[in-house]
Amino acid sequence: MTDRSPGRGRDGGPASRQDRATTTNASPLRSQEGSTVGILPPGTVSGRACEAPGCGRTLPQGRRRFCCDLCRQRGQRAERRTETGEFGQMVVRMIGTMARRVGGSDIAAFGALWEVRSAADRACVAAIDGLRAKGFSWSEIAAEADQTRQGLTQWRQRRDARSEGNDPLREPL
Repeated sequence: MTDRSPGRGRDGGPASRQDRATTTNASPLRSQEGSTVGILPPGTVSGRACEAPGCGRTLPQGRRRFCCDLCRQRGQRAERRTETGEFGQMVVRMIGTMARRVGGSDIAAFGALWEVRSAADRACVAAIDGLRAKGFSWSEIAAEADQTRQGLTQWRQRRDARSEGNDPLREPL
């Protein structure tokens, strides 16, 4: 083989498809640590499995994670799913940032912050009602909220009173 620039053909011009095929006749197989394990001839499989959920087929040469485009779409879609706990932590950070902005003398945004608080209260009431309908006890729900059973039931009863119009602040539920 002669010394020539990468991507250049025998005559010094752009490499033809045939020139590229002769220069890339083997690819190294890398282990997960990144060290070269061996050289694979073209047309062989890598020995690694497809990472798409439920697939597990052996990867063809040149593929790193997924065996086909459909598996790539399925795998990347599965990676985009956000767990409920992570999502809740993100919302808490966003509300904290909003509160700092409002506290930094942005009085016009206070109404929006109050609306977020009201929506959070309504969401908590709906979650409590759903958990109670599924058979969870007040004690179990209160333990997850780091509250007492009595405190949680009283909080929930106050939300019922607000929805009936007995709230002195007239906050809709």
